[in-house]
Amino acid sequence: MSLINKYVVKEIFSSLFGVASVLLLILVSGQLVNLYAQAASGAMPVNTILIILGLNILSNLTIILPLSFYLGILLAFGRLYRDNEMAVLAACGIGQLRLLNPVLRITVIFALFIGSLTLYFAPWALDESRRLIQQAEAKTDIQAIGAGRFRETPGGEGVIYIEETKPNSDTLQNIFIQQNSGKSSSIISSSSGKQITDGKTGIRYLILENGFRYDGQPGEGDYVVTHFKEHGMRLTDHALLSSNRRHKERSTMELWESWKSYDVAEFQGRVSTIIASILLAALALPLSKTSARQGRYTKLGLALLIYIIYTNLLNASGVWVEREKISYALGLWWVHGVMLLVVIAFYIQPQSIKALFKRNTASA
Repeated sequence: MSLINKYVVKEIFSSLFGVASVLLLILVSGQLVNLYAQAASGAMPVNTILIILGLNILSNLTIILPLSFYLGILLAFGRLYRDNEMAVLAACGIGQLRLLNPVLRITVIFALFIGSLTLYFAPWALDESRRLIQQAEAKTDIQAIGAGRFRETPGGEGVIYIEETKPNSDTLQNIFIQQNSGKSSSIISSSSGKQITDGKTGIRYLILENGFRYDGQPGEGDYVVTHFKEHGMRLTDHALLSSNRRHKERSTMELWESWKSYDVAEFQGRVSTIIASILLAALALPLSKTSARQGRYTKLGLALLIYIIYTNLLNASGVWVEREKISYALGLWWVHGVMLLVVIAFYIQPQSIKALFKRNTASA
């Protein structure tokens, strides 16, 4: 039986890695395009893209892995049914319930792994990603866009150009700024400058040094020329640094100690991911049962339909808990109760139902 267990586990993980790789590729490609678009617009430094991408992948594994494990079991046993290997095992006295044993063993290990991701690593990744993004926003996007390129000034009222930036320094060289204010226009030329951030407000400033400012109306000759040793320019109108954290980024212990409705919903949602992984894995085994003529992917549509209904009910229940439309005690747990009944129903053989029906009819 140990050889059969190893064979079953190998088939499951082979399908699991295949499905997870496809889903991860779709996720990574979409997020990578979005991150590079932000970097190209100057909203994010290029050197933080891969770090933020990795953190986003880590947080999204809590969605990808349970679905991949569910489909992995379904596809693995679907192949065994298609190739008549399940029929051979049944002839040797190894039925579906006996094969449930190795499935449940790896499901428990998988659930522990998902639990560590959901309860600890995913919230940490979201919080760390938010922190990096805020740090990137706290730095001027002039650095992010690099030297030698024109870009719009904050508010889109002009352009700014920096000829050179010193490596590992906030010092800028040969700065040109053009701003419009109504009919008048200002042109600022500075030999050097630096960026600073107010530690209390988080507002960013560009401090220009040793330059000239030309104020006037285009087409007119009455420009006012001002020489300055130091000139400040506000880059943001509001504080970018915020200590507020979304409930999805808070640690599980913080959620456990909180009785706010959205914290309770988030906590139950994290625990539900673990429970859902176990129930879906248990459902995949009887759901994969097909004949050789039906093919490997016959039950895939039904499996996805059940998964969509299940996850949508969990999401809807989470919203109801947040809005306090249902009690915390009922919460998301009733959805798992319904799903457990569905799993039990799939394990009940039709022959047993018919026998029970005939027995009740005869006694009547």
